[in-house]
Amino acid sequence: MRWRRNMEPLDFSRFSDILLEDEDGNIQPMSEPYFKAKELAPGVWQVLSHGDYTYVVEGDDEIIAIDSGMGAGNIREFCQTLSDKPLYRLLNTHNHFDHTMNNYLFDVVYMHEKCYEGRCRPFGDYAGMEFPDDYPVVFLKDGDVINLKGRELLVLNIEEHCSGSLQFLDRKSRILFCGDELNGNFFDSRISVEHSFRNIKRWMELRDSYDLLAAGNGIHDAGYVDRYYETLKYILNGHEHEGVEFFVPYEDRRASIDSLDGKPVYARRSPNMDPLTERLKALGFEKHLELNHGRACFCFTRKLSPDGIFDRQLEMNGCRVCYYLNRIWDK
Repeated sequence: MRWRRNMEPLDFSRFSDILLEDEDGNIQPMSEPYFKAKELAPGVWQVLSHGDYTYVVEGDDEIIAIDSGMGAGNIREFCQTLSDKPLYRLLNTHNHFDHTMNNYLFDVVYMHEKCYEGRCRPFGDYAGMEFPDDYPVVFLKDGDVINLKGRELLVLNIEEHCSGSLQFLDRKSRILFCGDELNGNFFDSRISVEHSFRNIKRWMELRDSYDLLAAGNGIHDAGYVDRYYETLKYILNGHEHEGVEFFVPYEDRRASIDSLDGKPVYARRSPNMDPLTERLKALGFEKHLELNHGRACFCFTRKLSPDGIFDRQLEMNGCRVCYYLNRIWDK
């Protein structure tokens, strides 16, 4: 499918038999557009559609969006209603589909070069759909500055959750737009703990510049960065075996009901992990599933990697750190 400027949203009618429930209990078909905005600071908004949150930042001459989600309808058109200043640019924190599906609605998309190849790789219910993959892209690197006139966004390339991940620091609002790198609910070290500790130290070097983490899964107090720092340091100081293999994981919000009128109901924004349950059972992770009432969740996806059986979770300092026992130090 070829990209063209001012494209109409793609046809989502195939999703009319899947229902999504928002935090207020409102249920509607996945095929219908849904948008809800919340102002976080003067000139900064959080937008809920489906997939991870989109953020909108206003400068003197334009507004710019961060991540496009994977919901029905025209998220660019909705974000434009938040300000009378033009919106044409989008920033991607990383290339996972719940952050990139609606990229094609924008005139130009900014991302890290490492994210280019996988930016249109659908998953879950979207498998088999075609999405434009030839929209204009500009590559960003660590240290770049997005100048919105009256507001600057410092670009950080700190890779934890995904190769090529970017964060955007807005010193004016004291917000760090961090994608999925710094979820306040848990810190998921997919690389060595030593490497993760170096990443946290970089975020710590800028701690006097931000108070909030605007993450893919919501807003969190930046104090989590301090807690992660102390917990990772503790693990590296010879305490790696204190993390437990079997634990009740963090899980995104689930819908209040499983079905309505014979149609499945899922929580809006949260990924549908149910299809992973049978795969986890086949690999022998029944005990892990039992601790989560038989349900798959994001924290269990690490177990589907070749050495995922070695993962641990340590809870201390009011936070959770997930890590691999066989990836404590760099090799």
